[in-house]
Amino acid sequence: MHDSAFGRLFGVFFSPGQTFRSIAARPTFGAALLVIVLVSLGVGLLAAPRMDYEDIIRKQVAKSGRDVPQEQLDKQIEVMKKARTPLTIAQVFLVPIFVCLLTLFPWVAFKLMGSEIDYLRSLSVTAHAWLPQVVMALLSIPVILSRPSLGYEMRNGLLKSNLGAFVSTPEMSAPLTAVLSSLDVFSLWTLILFILGFKEVAKVSMAKAAGTMIVLWLLFVGIKVGFSAVFG
Repeated sequence: MHDSAFGRLFGVFFSPGQTFRSIAARPTFGAALLVIVLVSLGVGLLAAPRMDYEDIIRKQVAKSGRDVPQEQLDKQIEVMKKARTPLTIAQVFLVPIFVCLLTLFPWVAFKLMGSEIDYLRSLSVTAHAWLPQVVMALLSIPVILSRPSLGYEMRNGLLKSNLGAFVSTPEMSAPLTAVLSSLDVFSLWTLILFILGFKEVAKVSMAKAAGTMIVLWLLFVGIKVGFSAVFG
């Protein structure tokens, strides 16, 4: 099961240690990446017609306190409405690019630590460690189908799987909301798989794997908070 590309899609959930040891010996990423792309595309196409960009943009601008002319707001809303389907379809290309770029950070980090890990094995770990995000996307489908529109109230995600979904309020600052929304069950699950995966593939201790991946995760949270502070 752990030696086949298809079997690894399930093995990463039920026996991640054995699966990543198998990946260390024979890396594969195509099946996992294909699943990520197809699910992202399918859920995106399902959600796109329900996206209420007028509600999202107007409330984001209002919360940021920026003084944006009505004409400019209307143009932004119209552009987003026209671009939503092409942007969703573009995930076929954007998602693989994202996964490949995401792989660079741990690969470089572990190489600097003296590991002999190669990019292919790093990519294989990233693709499989990202699969909890596929589970989250699939679980969001009933939420999407149950709502006639998806507006600003969905800013913390479609599922109530993060702290922000429970404690954030409309008055809460965007950076704090970003921090709380990062404390997400699926994100932490993904982080754990990254740690387990790079422990096996980079041939480092659990402490080094955990320390490296937690620092990288905090870096990404910091970038997310920074963007939210600038753009609201």
